[in-house]
Amino acid sequence: MSRPVSSSLSRFLRMGCAALALAASSPAVPALAQDGKVNITFFIWAGSNQGVIPTKVIEDYRAAHPNVTIDILESNNTITYPKMVAARRTTPDDPLVHCGFFNVDAITKGKVDDMWAPVSTADVPNMANVLERFVRPEGKGIGYQTSTIGIMYNTDKVKEPPKSWSVLWADGNDKQVTFFDYDTRMLAIAARLNGGDERNIDPGFEVWANHAGNIRALVDSNDAVKNLIVSGDAYYSPWFASLASVWMKEGAPLGFAAPEEGMIAFPVYLAIANGVTPEEKKVCGDLINTLLEPENAARYGELTYSVPVTTNAALSDEQKANPLLSLEAAEKAILLDYDYIAEMSSDWRERWDREVKFKMR
Repeated sequence: MSRPVSSSLSRFLRMGCAALALAASSPAVPALAQDGKVNITFFIWAGSNQGVIPTKVIEDYRAAHPNVTIDILESNNTITYPKMVAARRTTPDDPLVHCGFFNVDAITKGKVDDMWAPVSTADVPNMANVLERFVRPEGKGIGYQTSTIGIMYNTDKVKEPPKSWSVLWADGNDKQVTFFDYDTRMLAIAARLNGGDERNIDPGFEVWANHAGNIRALVDSNDAVKNLIVSGDAYYSPWFASLASVWMKEGAPLGFAAPEEGMIAFPVYLAIANGVTPEEKKVCGDLINTLLEPENAARYGELTYSVPVTTNAALSDEQKANPLLSLEAAEKAILLDYDYIAEMSSDWRERWDREVKFKMR
């Protein structure tokens, strides 16, 4: 015969069952760290007003969430991304950078290195407003802005704005062109205009091998490009509308042309790193969501002369009127197969050195 249950024990059991029922019906909430604090590192680019909006967003978030510490790492992807990869190999659950800004080169390398955490509209509701072509699979990179690449030229040397990318490899333009060494975008666009594309790159190599004499210099910095074009030592460069616009406002003898075949998109992404805790991901998602708000997306574009890739950005009249800064520029820009380019980078680099640079000597 079973023993009777005491009234106090019966009451305890009823309370426990009620608590379990309540927990089952409530959404799961990730637990905070033991001390209730969250600490993340957010990456931003240095210079050219690129830190203005994210710094303000971070300051406001800190003020509203005193339990959250947000360190800002300000540098560039070329320096920082390899350090992120090294940290992931040694301490995969303790990222060097938890979230932030990454250009398309870093994002595509990160796909190979498994660097990015998946993100959905549950994490970042405002990503629903990002143009679909600028959202990476599984949200492992959310488009924020795009720099458009066209042709910058010296207005003292070139009286009519160039109409086509082909001016860069046209006969008779000896020593008139400069760009970054091993610019895969120039290989891809030359291939596209000559019967190929990124997955059939041979026509691109053939174009540049046959016109290596058009290249005045292959450079490794923005200032080197600017100096060569402003001085007239070179006439043309495939270049970013954002930087060209800044230099033109400074009074440099420069023009910028959008080729009739289309400008090239060079996207800027916001991403969250793999290895973050649920609490850290929540903070990162909040920050990215705020950056994507219409006013912030538009203001960032205005300050950096880039194009917001959100459909609801609150653009200024100047942005709407400037064909280089409007949403249409982002929608129509050529979005290269950057993933495939990243896969082929080593092989193409060897070919570039052997088939093009060798002929410049």
